[in-house]
Amino acid sequence: MEVILKKQILGIVGTLTLIIPMAIIGFAGLSGKVKADVPFDFMVGAKQFKAGKYSVDRLHASNNAGTLIIRSADNSAAANFNVNNVTDKEGSQARLVFRRYGNQYFLAQIFDGQSGQGHQLLKSKAEREAAKKRDTITQNMTESEVVTVVAQTGR
Repeated sequence: MEVILKKQILGIVGTLTLIIPMAIIGFAGLSGKVKADVPFDFMVGAKQFKAGKYSVDRLHASNNAGTLIIRSADNSAAANFNVNNVTDKEGSQARLVFRRYGNQYFLAQIFDGQSGQGHQLLKSKAEREAAKKRDTITQNMTESEVVTVVAQTGR
């Protein structure tokens, strides 16, 4: 009787040890689709997007990995991209954050304003080249300008 009870307790502890970290990972990231009306052309990775309405969401609903997808409202343009999780220090509102080099904008971060977490894109080759070109022309080693576009969270 005592041996059976110990086996059951060990089984429950083992199961919880596996389930709890998976649940925590599942809650990290976007709590819903982030939608925004971006007033300028921009790039995500090597792909150019025109000004307009866009949504950012997980690539798959069950996807807990760091892959998101951005889609235009009319589904004429889309791109998926890998991200790293970051803490939302402002935490007040859903938003898309862009880095600007001259007249070029690059999507840099996505925040849903609810989870306390956000996602940061790695700098693409195109962005690194734009930064290098700007620095060569202006001899300026300052950081890029940060532009924030207010967004909404929803389905």
